[in-house]
Amino acid sequence: MSQIAVTRDQKNKKGMHPFVKYLLRNLLIYLISLGIVIGTVLWAVRQVQLLLFEPVDAKDKTSVTVDIPMGTSVRGIAEILHEKGLIRNTGVFRFYVELTDKASKLKAGRYMLSRSMTPQQILDELITGEAAVDTVKVTIPEGFSIRDIANYLQNFEKDGQTVFQFTAEQFIDAAKQFDKFAEDYTFLYEIPEARRSGEYPLEGYLFPDTYIVYVDSTPDDIIRKMLSTFERKVYFAEFRNVPLLTRIEELGMTLDQVITLASVVQEEAAVKDEFYKISAVFHNRLNIDMPLQSCATVQYALGSSERKPFLTNEEISVDSPYNTYKHKGLPVGPIASPGQLAVEAVLYPEEEFMNPEKPVLFFVYAGDNRHEFSYTAEEHAKAKQKYERLWKESQNQNQE
Repeated sequence: MSQIAVTRDQKNKKGMHPFVKYLLRNLLIYLISLGIVIGTVLWAVRQVQLLLFEPVDAKDKTSVTVDIPMGTSVRGIAEILHEKGLIRNTGVFRFYVELTDKASKLKAGRYMLSRSMTPQQILDELITGEAAVDTVKVTIPEGFSIRDIANYLQNFEKDGQTVFQFTAEQFIDAAKQFDKFAEDYTFLYEIPEARRSGEYPLEGYLFPDTYIVYVDSTPDDIIRKMLSTFERKVYFAEFRNVPLLTRIEELGMTLDQVITLASVVQEEAAVKDEFYKISAVFHNRLNIDMPLQSCATVQYALGSSERKPFLTNEEISVDSPYNTYKHKGLPVGPIASPGQLAVEAVLYPEEEFMNPEKPVLFFVYAGDNRHEFSYTAEEHAKAKQKYERLWKESQNQNQE
C-alpha cells in the first residue's frame, strides 16, 4: 500500500508534459531572438539618427572654413567634411547623398560651416551655396612684378569696395617666406641660394593669369594658387610638344636662367612675333659675352613700374646687379612674371636672327609697340637717333 502511494507521489512530481516544455522553450527562444532583433533595429535606428540627423557637437558653433574644389567627388567631399570634424562617418554621408540623388547638385566653393550643424543642414548648404564665401575674378597681367601684384591686390575693388583684407606690404612679406613655399613647390629650389633670403625670392614664379579667388583669401592663399599655376603651365608643361625640362637641358640652361631671360623678353616685347626676335637678340649677346643692355632691367633696378623706351645716362648708371648695362650676362634674377609666350620665345628664339656669321644684336623701340632690329652698332645708332627724336616729339605734343 505504501509503495503504491510513493509511486503516485512520484507521478505527481514529474512536472509538465514534454510537449508543453517544448513549446515553452521555443517560445522563450523566439522572445529572446525577437528582443535581440528589436534591440538591434533600435540601435541601428539610433545610429542612423546620430549619424544623419544630429550634429557632431550641438554646442560648438565655431565657424569652420571648408574648401570644396571644383570637380571633387562625393567621396572626396565626405572625406573633407570628416577631416574638418563636421560629420561622424564618411560612408553613411555618401550613402545618404546617393540615396537622395543629390550628388550632382553639390556646389564647389569655400563654405563657413560649424560642428553644430546636422549632416542634413551641411548638405543643404552645399546644394544651395548660401553659406559659400564670395569669390572675385582677378587678372594678373603678364609682366607684373611682385611689387605690381601686391599693389594691384591691395587696391582691388568690387562694387566700389576694397576686397582683400591685407596690404601690399603684407603680400610682399608673405612672398619672402621661401622655405615655406619650397616645401610644397620643389621647383623653387632651382632658385639660387643667394636670392632665397632676398627681398623678392619668388619674383618671376608667380604666374600671371586670371584667377577666381575667395574674398577672404590671404596672401598665402593667392601665392599658392599662382605657384600651382606656374607648376602646371610652365614647369610641367610642353612647349612645341617638348617638355620644358627637356628643352632647358638641350639649351644648357637652368630653369632660373630661362625664367630670368623670359622676364626680360616679357618686358621688352609687346607684339607676339617680336618675342622670338628679341629673345634671339639676347641669346646672341649672351653667346658673345656682350651686355644685354636692357632698359627694362634698369627700370626694375630703379623700382619703377613705368616703362620708358629710352633712358637717361644717369638712369643707366645705377649701381645694381639688375643693371645689364653695367653687368654682363643675365640680371641676378627675374624682373617680372613672364607668360607662356615669353618662356617659349626663350626656348625657341627666332632662328633667322641667330646666324653665327651675322647675328642680329640690336633693337630699338620704333613706336606702336614695335621695334627696329639691326646687325651693327652703326645701324643701331642711326635707328636710335631717329626714333628717340620721334618719341620725344610725341611726348612734348602729349604734354601740350
